[in-house]
Amino acid sequence: MKPLLLIISSFILISCGNVKRVDTAEVKEHMAEYKIRKVSKIDILEAANKLGKSISEKVNGDFNIECVDALTLENQKVELLNLSFLNEESLKNGKIGEILEAYKFSKEQNQALGENLQIVNDTLYFYTFPIKKEALVFKNCEKDLGVIYLSKQQLIKSIK
Repeated sequence: MKPLLLIISSFILISCGNVKRVDTAEVKEHMAEYKIRKVSKIDILEAANKLGKSISEKVNGDFNIECVDALTLENQKVELLNLSFLNEESLKNGKIGEILEAYKFSKEQNQALGENLQIVNDTLYFYTFPIKKEALVFKNCEKDLGVIYLSKQQLIKSIK
């Protein structure tokens, strides 16, 4: 009986003695993402403009990439286009096609191109910006327009 008690008490001491502590900071941060937030449409538009301008500045700066049609910057999909090569098929893409057609027309008329934020639907925004002729992306790849696809969900998560 004594050996059995000794074995049981030693198991109890061993199992209770080594409690491993878990860092909950990461769990708390993850749970904060699921917290219900009340944000206005203006807050979302400001976040989209801020993110769009940030990516636009990177692409128009000393950003050097291999020539591609699409890339990911700041966790956002960015398409790089040459307006001269847009065909009728790409211009039929709903609201996005309308904006691309307007950019193409403005370029053909030698008008200045500006940055633009559009709401495609309830869940998607897109930010378009011209690529400057001095930018490496333009010099190396002859891309003159950037299109950033912004998820409303990600924009809301980015608002603190």
